[in-house]
Amino acid sequence: MHISANVFSAGLSAINSGQEQLASAAQAIAQQSSSAPAATAVPMIDIGNLTEQLLMLEQAKQMSELGARVISTAEESLGTLIDIQA
Repeated sequence: MHISANVFSAGLSAINSGQEQLASAAQAIAQQSSSAPAATAVPMIDIGNLTEQLLMLEQAKQMSELGARVISTAEESLGTLIDIQA
């Protein structure tokens, strides 16, 4: 059995993509809430855009978790191979 460095790279790439998407969605939410007019009693927030950004946050979380599971599985497989060879 051969554990490629590409597996670790794919897991790390998924985690990095998740973090970038998380930062982008969080920034969009922050900008939307800060751009609401202060003169009104109730700030006007675009619920559709907010919902989309919250879904992006959830997707980013799942992508990061998936990357971590890929790395963990590859690490376990590598450890098993090392134990078998020893």
